[in-house]
Amino acid sequence: MKKFPYFILTIILCSPSLAVAADTTTPPPDSLNLQRQGIFDCNQNGAYSMSVGALGATGGVFVPVADSTVELNTGTIVYKECVLREVVNREREAATAGLGRTAINAIQTGRNGNPQYVVNGPQELVTNVSDPAFLSFLQGPALKTLNPALQTPITRAMVRYYEGETRLPQATSLKCPYAGDLRAFQNGQTQFTIAEFLSASSPQCDPVIALFLAQDVANAQIARCEAYMRDQWNWGRGYYPRTDDAQDPCKAKIRTPAATIQQSFQTIIDSPVRQLESANDIGQMINALYAGMTTQIISDNQGLAGLTQSIGGQPRYIDRVVTEAAQGLRNAATNVAIQNLQAAQQVEALYFQTVNAMGAALTTAIQQLRSAERQCWNLIIYQNDGKPERHACVGPLAADKTCTAYVGGCTTDPDTQVQTCPTGPVLQVSTSTAFSQSVIARSIQPLATTTLARIEASQNALSLISRLIEGVTGASLDAQRLAIVQLNSLVAQKLLHIQPDLDGQNGVIKQLDNIQTAILGSEGLVVTTIKEWADSTNIPPGWCNVNNPAVLTAWKKCWDKNNPDRSACPTP
Repeated sequence: MKKFPYFILTIILCSPSLAVAADTTTPPPDSLNLQRQGIFDCNQNGAYSMSVGALGATGGVFVPVADSTVELNTGTIVYKECVLREVVNREREAATAGLGRTAINAIQTGRNGNPQYVVNGPQELVTNVSDPAFLSFLQGPALKTLNPALQTPITRAMVRYYEGETRLPQATSLKCPYAGDLRAFQNGQTQFTIAEFLSASSPQCDPVIALFLAQDVANAQIARCEAYMRDQWNWGRGYYPRTDDAQDPCKAKIRTPAATIQQSFQTIIDSPVRQLESANDIGQMINALYAGMTTQIISDNQGLAGLTQSIGGQPRYIDRVVTEAAQGLRNAATNVAIQNLQAAQQVEALYFQTVNAMGAALTTAIQQLRSAERQCWNLIIYQNDGKPERHACVGPLAADKTCTAYVGGCTTDPDTQVQTCPTGPVLQVSTSTAFSQSVIARSIQPLATTTLARIEASQNALSLISRLIEGVTGASLDAQRLAIVQLNSLVAQKLLHIQPDLDGQNGVIKQLDNIQTAILGSEGLVVTTIKEWADSTNIPPGWCNVNNPAVLTAWKKCWDKNNPDRSACPTP
């Protein structure tokens, strides 16, 4: 790509008399969101990267009636079905796998680090139901109704009895806590302390009404709580409800019913099976690890818990599922990004060539005007062409840019044969670029300013696209992800040129044709301007018409060194 016209055009337009600042296109700030109207949405910005499908009405001899609406949408539909569908499928897979991991982790740790489901029913009835219920009974008002002298001994006996029933039932259920001679005690043949009396009065030795009553109340309360918890398990098919974490489970308020937890989790772990069942296209198949998650739960000896356990230092199964799904999404997004980037690179390269050609055409026009202007000055001042009446000076300019004005040819007296050559005033010649600059500023500068900005923006875009391609195809996952997000943002904000910008109704190719015709054509601006300078009898524009004596007279008055008349100077 030639940069010479761009360089010349920049120098011309950035001169002090026409200082123009070219706009630059700054890449948008990085965003973590994939914006609408980017490469991951059904729109023509992305569809232009497809090699099949129409984005314009075509018709043809074999289609007597062409439905333009259908044809205009074909390219977008093809892009949607052939490119975006794969991304959507992978995004769905990655999203559901991520939800699955979150749900499985929550199920495994939902009850203060314990599984949300029942692992060991009998043991959990003791630790999760009976113990809290019994503690609630001990701290409740029931024992406070006993005689104050009996509260502490009976409470202690209740604790020992409960411990024996729940922790060591076989060892303590029949053992009498009294260590002395029980028969002698019962026959009143021995002295005893109150402690011995209480021990000897335990249910295993001799029932005590107050203790029985307390035990009955405690057992009833525990039984109700256990029945309540069994109902919860039954309703939730083995899962606990979500509660407000009250100390007594029977007094806790349910935040999420166990049935909702079970059904929601079942829906999530069944998702891979449903996705496999509904797949009717190769792009809808999910990765093997995710597809086999339900089978893993059933067949692995660790069951559901095995999904969140690392074996042999290997990543957890659920983490491998999510990683593979994320990789699939990244690969699909990369494929879309590469297609868009390659198409964008081709379009941008042609766009850059075209706007460079526009810059070259405008530069050529400027150079032709400047060259014609210089030729005009040379013609006005002096040329050794045998026609001195067509020039202001009788000879070339001196070093100080002065000359003698031509006021007429030499004459010879017919009688004396003496030749007389009139001498004109001394001219201080001063030229400028005002005439060409006026045309440039009026008719070329606006186009040139726009073209300069386009050239620089396209050059930046090409450099950015190259960096994005390097990032998308590179080994760094972070760089790859950032490149995809940046590309999507650029397309969404329409900062990359697309095919219509190149060859559309208002594309740069058509604009280049217009410039070449309107400015450089046989009847264009440059030719028309030069003809007006040289041929017009009006001053201006005919400031260079040396066949018009008024033009030479005006310049002589303007340049008269001793008596200059600035009002006589022709101006643009």
